[in-house]
Amino acid sequence: MPGHDKQRKDKGAKPSRLHQERRIIEEYAAELREIIEKLRRKMN
Repeated sequence: MPGHDKQRKDKGAKPSRLHQERRIIEEYAAELREIIEKLRRKMN
């Protein structure tokens, strides 16, 4: 079935997309931590 092959390709692409999304979120969280740290220094 042609549709079945397409589903296999899509399933194979999802983990790499998930990995990419997780990396972006981790980078964003690291940037927020850095901003919070700078703000704490200014407040003290």
